Amino acid sequence: MSEFYTIHDVAQRTGISAYTLRYYDKEGLLTFVKRSESGIRLFSEADFEPLYTITVLKKSGMPIKEIREFMKLYLRGNETIHERLLMFQEHKKNLQKKIDELNAMMAIVDYKCWYFEEAEKHNDINYYMELKEDEIDPKIKDFMKTVEDFRSGKKAG
Repeated sequence: MSEFYTIHDVAQRTGISAYTLRYYDKEGLLTFVKRSESGIRLFSEADFEPLYTITVLKKSGMPIKEIREFMKLYLRGNETIHERLLMFQEHKKNLQKKIDELNAMMAIVDYKCWYFEEAEKHNDINYYMELKEDEIDPKIKDFMKTVEDFRSGKKAG
């Protein structure tokens, strides 16, 4: 006999709230989950894999509408392998773009951490203004150039 899990069981095992599981079901993402005669959702061991995929897609920014489309393709089986591959390739491109944007933001945050550490050492936020041009750290010059480009519309941040 197969073992089945209720929403409460799945929530405890996965850390996904029962509310979120019900929301996913309401949005048509869990059509693969069986129900008892009284309507209780019964998750099988096999249901954890597509549920995990749904979770990853959601956390990585894929809209519910696209996840729903993916799940429809998933349920159709082998005939949709290529379409699912295309969806994941597109999602991968979108994720890489977000990663690149986050890395660019992290570089600015890293710079600002370094800058404020230096300002704290000098007890002056504008300490570099007293330095000769060749004494100013290139990081500061690069940052100021980036700000100037942003100000002039050369970079949209």
